[in-house]
Amino acid sequence: MNAQMNAQQTETTPAGVKRTRVTLILIFALFMLPFVLAWVLNFVGDFAPGETVNRGTLIQPVRPVTTDGLIDPQGNALSPDYFKGEWVLLFRHAGDCGDACHQTLYVLRQVRLAQGKNIDRVKRLLLLEGAAMPAWTAETAQHYPGMDIVRASTPASAALFPPAGRLYLVDPLGNLMMEYALDADPRGIIKDLERLLRISYVG
Repeated sequence: MNAQMNAQQTETTPAGVKRTRVTLILIFALFMLPFVLAWVLNFVGDFAPGETVNRGTLIQPVRPVTTDGLIDPQGNALSPDYFKGEWVLLFRHAGDCGDACHQTLYVLRQVRLAQGKNIDRVKRLLLLEGAAMPAWTAETAQHYPGMDIVRASTPASAALFPPAGRLYLVDPLGNLMMEYALDADPRGIIKDLERLLRISYVG
């Protein structure tokens, strides 16, 4: 009985309370360490052992875009909310759509398909320039179903976007936030988009 009382008194002393707290903190730290390490490697370091991936260039600061002056092939204005709520793979193109153009549209399609269960969080947009929609637009739309095609109907609407001849990624808040060269490795675009979809709380 005396031994039990002495043990209880020892545990309630300041030194005993401190030891108990340290023990609990160590147990909690050991429990949390794997989660913290995984978070750091995944989101901060983007850890990928033995892998080399071409990545896009961040647009800094991010550049807000709107649908002002963007017209579809039927002459309808693009919805004001088009750039809200989803990720948009945007290809701004000038001139005819030759082999290089079709290759880029193919890449956009494959990048979206590669997102698997997240495919509905991504859409594709071909942005053209000029006073009229090119004759090849209808055929291109048939080859790449689900891709939206618009033209900038005014110089002011065209000026909202960076120059033609690049691929751009628009975030679900309507900001141009990343760009790629047309010859960028599609695997790099897929990797970037996968990571953004994984950590994004919007779109």
